[in-house]
This record gives sequence, structure tokens and C-alpha cells, in this order.
Amino acid sequence: MLLFNEDFVFEMLELKDFAGERSWDRLRGRVIGEDGKSKRLIQKSSGALISVYGKTIGFIGSFDDVALAREAVSMLLGGAKHGTVRRFLERENKNRFQSKP
Repeated sequence: MLLFNEDFVFEMLELKDFAGERSWDRLRGRVIGEDGKSKRLIQKSSGALISVYGKTIGFIGSFDDVALAREAVSMLLGGAKHGTVRRFLERENKNRFQSKP
């Protein structure tokens, strides 16, 4: 229903683009985190909704929110540490809210 709003976009990442020698289960696990902690952090920090299903990861939200969530997930899939991604999200949120009038 959110996609009926013209301000929202949908994007999808395919895990096969990041898989290389790592298994898809391991990559999904990195995005979801222990008890869903990483996924919740990214959703809360970016404002975008994330769905991890099968070999894909979907994003729904405003263009800026989806771009931020996609970057955070891409960092995790590329091998960045969870703490690095958390600090990235904190820094981006600080910049986003300071630049708003």
C-alpha cells in the first residue's frame, strides 16, 4: 500500500551480486543480525522498510531513506563490520537532520 504514495520507492538487491564465495545464508544473516538487531537498526536509522526474503533484499521508503538503507546493507554485504555500519548511519543521520531547515 505504501507504493501507492508517489513519494515512496521500491528497490531490490540480489544477493547473487554480492555472494562471491560466501553463502547466501551467511549474507542474509549479516543483514538481519542477531535476533534481527541489524535489520531493525538500519530500518530505524534510515526510515526505510527492509524485507530479507530468499535471495533478495527489498527496500520501501522515500528516495533518500532507501538510498541510505541500501548503502548500509551494501556495506554489510561487502564485509564491513556492524559497528562501522552503525557509525555510518549515526553520522548520516546527524548530517541529514542538521541540514534540514
